[in-house]
Amino acid sequence: MIIDFHAHYPQQKDFAERLVGLLPAAGIDRICLCSAGDAFGHASNDVILKAAQKYPDHLMAFALIELGKDMPDRVDEYAGCGYRGFKITNPLKSYDSEEYFPIYEQMERSGLPLLAHTGVLKRIRVESGRRVSSRWMRPICLDAVLRSFPGLNVVGAHMGVPWHEEASTLARMHPNYFVDLTGAWWGGWRVNKTPEFFRYHFFWDGAWDKVLFGTDILALEELLPSKQFHDQMISQLNLPEETVRKIYGGTAARLLGLAHRNERRASTKQPSCSC
Repeated sequence: MIIDFHAHYPQQKDFAERLVGLLPAAGIDRICLCSAGDAFGHASNDVILKAAQKYPDHLMAFALIELGKDMPDRVDEYAGCGYRGFKITNPLKSYDSEEYFPIYEQMERSGLPLLAHTGVLKRIRVESGRRVSSRWMRPICLDAVLRSFPGLNVVGAHMGVPWHEEASTLARMHPNYFVDLTGAWWGGWRVNKTPEFFRYHFFWDGAWDKVLFGTDILALEELLPSKQFHDQMISQLNLPEETVRKIYGGTAARLLGLAHRNERRASTKQPSCSC
């Protein structure tokens, strides 16, 4: 099973329907969709959940948690509504601010994975007086979180660009930290990275078990070229077939709870909660 662990839901007409129709051409079986917020032009959590309920065999919804705004009880609410994971980005303080620890604690209790943006954030619209700092999203800012909540599986997006050494070291040191190699559909930060770059960072036994496939699409038109770029990048590494299977879905299936049990399908009826 090929699982895209990191993709977004843009505000495009009939996006979900068209995406499901395009997945076979991309060779993707399941895709995890999340929002990074209205500032990025993404759909809301509720829209994404409804799409996943309509297409439970193909789409999985991750709930955006806005650090500094949402309270811990939102985590429980989202988990009860049928979201399959959480997404964080653009916090009001560093990821390791203890103000956010009650939220991480609830995430750990839920058993659902967390996808965290790591690295430099693209330029976005922000309200007057709002500060944005990519330094607050450096991979190392998740170190205290990983130590304090060992049952919370965290996937750091974009391999922490440009703080790659922090990202790969955290993946080596923490059993509950993983990375994806997502970037712009045309390659982005990965364009000038050779196979030797990735071999340097993922050198230990089982290192590639900590890497997940994702496309990070921001529009439907990006799906095919993003998947093709990732395929070419991985093929140049000449990894064992079993390792490639883990990158493209085996590890994701384990984090999502699909590997050891039959998935309980989300009801097509809206749950009785205010998601």
